[in-house]
Amino acid sequence: MNLLFATNPRSGLGLVSIGLPIVMFLVLSLVAPKFFSFENLGNVSNQITALLIVTLGQMIVALVAGIDISVGSVVSLTSVIVVSVDPEIAIPMAVLAGLAVGLVNGFGVVVAGVHPLIMTLASMTFLQGFALLIQTGAGGTVPSYIQRLSTGTFLGLPMSIVWSIIVVAIVSFIIYRTRFGLRMFAIGANARNVELSGVRTTWPRILCYVLCSLSGVLAGVYLTGRIATGDPMMGQSFSLDSVTAVALGGVQLAGGTGSVLGAVFGSLTLGLITNGMNLLGISPFFRGALTGLLLVGAISLQRRKAIGI
Repeated sequence: MNLLFATNPRSGLGLVSIGLPIVMFLVLSLVAPKFFSFENLGNVSNQITALLIVTLGQMIVALVAGIDISVGSVVSLTSVIVVSVDPEIAIPMAVLAGLAVGLVNGFGVVVAGVHPLIMTLASMTFLQGFALLIQTGAGGTVPSYIQRLSTGTFLGLPMSIVWSIIVVAIVSFIIYRTRFGLRMFAIGANARNVELSGVRTTWPRILCYVLCSLSGVLAGVYLTGRIATGDPMMGQSFSLDSVTAVALGGVQLAGGTGSVLGAVFGSLTLGLITNGMNLLGISPFFRGALTGLLLVGAISLQRRKAIGI
């Protein structure tokens, strides 16, 4: 079975998850004449890529019954780091920052027993404030090699597509082809049973938070290179958007159920909604309200977790 299209009871995929992006695509093709323009399709691809990267990280945490609302602030912090330090160490510094945030979140939730919502909310607040201390507004010079990584083409494909393919492939391999991936599903379904069977759950759960933070670093590097400037508010919307996208994709926020394909569908849905509103001239403030409604709707459709799934 193909890694991306792996279908089993743990995928969480349903008619809503699969149908929403298809419906949005059809609606936009009818009501927005510019939807199929080359420029707009490029914009759609660019908008969805960063969200998809963060959503895949959020999905990893959700599979072990966690949540990380600090990931948007990691995107913002990465952006200001990239334009504030020596270009030669920009990416290593951002990665180290992401590792640190993930470890702090992981230890806070798993070892100290802080509720993941509270722990990552505290991290989000601190990181956003720290990013604004480093840089109060948009600006700075982005290293040329980072701009090249985020724009242009590779083997004829836009870099946004290249980034998406690479990240989807890596996450698919981790989830479907490693023991760690198997343990993620088991821990999310019933962590207590996993511990009783003699398998330690502490480090796998911590690693999930580290991977989620690193997804924020990747998205921050990509976005900063694409817009060619640093912005301490760049990731403001990604925390809520990534949670909404995983829920729309059928990922059970209670843990144990979800799929890479679901994360892709959820990201596509939100990306198409954003693009459609831009094309139709709808206020971006309404988009935020709609995202909240979609999150509530998606969660209300999720059934309670069944033991053993």
